[in-house]
Parts: sequence; C-alpha cells; structure tokens
Amino acid sequence: MAAQRSVREVESEATRQTILEAAEGLLAAGGEDGLSIRELCARAGVTPPTIYHHFGHKRALVDRVIDDCFAEFDGALARRTPPADPVEALRWAFDRYVEYGLAHPTHYRVMFQRTTPRKSSAAGLASYDRLRRVVAAVAAAGRLVPPVEIATLACWCAAHGVTSLLVGAYFTADDPGVALVRDGLIAQLTTPPSRARRARRQKRSRA
Repeated sequence: MAAQRSVREVESEATRQTILEAAEGLLAAGGEDGLSIRELCARAGVTPPTIYHHFGHKRALVDRVIDDCFAEFDGALARRTPPADPVEALRWAFDRYVEYGLAHPTHYRVMFQRTTPRKSSAAGLASYDRLRRVVAAVAAAGRLVPPVEIATLACWCAAHGVTSLLVGAYFTADDPGVALVRDGLIAQLTTPPSRARRARRQKRSRA
C-alpha cells in the first residue's frame, strides 16, 4: 500500500495546480507576452518565490501549462472509440479535433497561440502521433494516396486551420464550409474501397 501523502505534500500540489490554472487563463487571454508574474501572483494568491520554487522560471511554467493542455487533448480523443473503417475513422478524427477546440477554447489557444519558438513536447508529439496512426491505418488498408507523413501534415493543417477560425468566432461549426474542407481533404487523400481492392488484386496478379 502506498504511503499516505503528508499534509504538506497535498498543500504543495494544490498550490501548483492553482498556479497552473491561473497561468492558463493569462496565457489564453494574452499569450506568453501577457503572462506577468505579478498578475499571476495576484490571481493565484501566491508570492513570486512560490512560483519559482515550484517551476524554476517562467519558461518552464509556460511549457508545463502547454504540455498539460496537449495531454488533456490527447486523452480526450483516446477515451473515444472511432469507427472501424479507417477512412471514416480519419473523418471522425477531424470532427473530434474541431469539437475539442470549440469545447475547450482556452486550452486550444494555449496549445497553439504561442509567439516564441519552442521544441515539440512529449505530449504534443504523442498527440500528433495519434493522428499519424489514424492516417497509417488508411495506408495499411491500401486507400491512402500520398505518403503517410505528407497526409498527416495535411490533415493537421486543415483541422487546425478550421478550428482556429472557429475558436476565433469567424464562423460557426455548422457552416457548410467546414464539412466541405473536411470531405474535400478526405477525397484528395484517399481512394474508394473498390479502387483499393482492384489495386490489391492487380498487385497480387503481378506477383
């Protein structure tokens, strides 16, 4: 049985979480440039030494907030069951991406609206790899036209572009243009099942 956590450990974790939540709100509102330690202390009810004690420096705090947002995003998709057909699973993944961004606009802004360059985090890479596996399943079924890496990037670009505009309230999710972008992307990346079956038969006949 794991040892019971001390009161100090519980309080320390609660303080960390309070700081992270306050930082997330400031990042979503004003980006990294809008995250002042003074304002963060006021919102979280802590002092600057407390923030530096838990996170070391501002950049580490920002990285932790972004990583947590990516982990939550990836977990939200992992808890859902996609369709069995690989192409429909790709269409489903596009819709779930957009759906998450609209349901969690604060998270979405924090994840992607950063002005300074940063290396990809483990959580961000895991999220992207989930999309790559969905695309790779289409390729394994013989229905993907371009290479997996190119198709994965195209899917992310399209889904991110649509979601960013929706989060910015430029239009709404029921606009016909959203489905047109999604279905046009799928049509360009994939082949119909009948064509894929013919290609496999031709490949076997040449073997």
